[in-house]
Amino acid sequence: MLLHFDYDGVLVDSFDQLLTAFRRTAADTGLGRLPTRNDFETIEDLSATGLATLLGVPAGHIESYTRHVHALLEAGGYAPTLFPGIPDLLKTLSERHTLVVVTSNYDHLVRQGLSLNGVDECVSLVLDAGQPGAKSDKIRHALERLGHRPEEGFMIGDTRGDIRQGRLAGVRTAAVTWGYQTRKTLEQESPDFIVDSPDELLRLLLVAG
Repeated sequence: MLLHFDYDGVLVDSFDQLLTAFRRTAADTGLGRLPTRNDFETIEDLSATGLATLLGVPAGHIESYTRHVHALLEAGGYAPTLFPGIPDLLKTLSERHTLVVVTSNYDHLVRQGLSLNGVDECVSLVLDAGQPGAKSDKIRHALERLGHRPEEGFMIGDTRGDIRQGRLAGVRTAAVTWGYQTRKTLEQESPDFIVDSPDELLRLLLVAG
């Protein structure tokens, strides 16, 4: 199978760092309102652009706003830790399947985090914010590039947008409840599966494959 993982909120616990970066960006730039925890938990498009739009950043300033967010993350030594159980999950699954990260983050930050946690070799490809198109386009790109059919694919995410984009790409979807959005929010997108722990996700994907 070709397993597409979102990064922030699925593999790494980055919530506090991202919330702080967005709040500092709002204060530094004077653009939009301060974000709240509820914004992250309920937004349909949980990406830097989606959040900036929700927060009222004018369209002409969104690109500079999101660049400021990522600059703060890099300056602050952005290297969130993997959730407990994720290293074993990635190592086990990579022995049987091909793993891809599909993210609104940036390749070098993702690779840095994976490397620091000793799991960089588990991930064959990172499709990041610099890759054109929506996540559904990136999933299709990975399927074609790595020679898989949609029915052989999974999108594993922690937001409504992840699930919606996976469905648009024609792959099965698994929502995880330990990330940015609650089970109640995720259920609104009717994912194929909802799991509450990395161990449960591992069992699901081993059986599905």
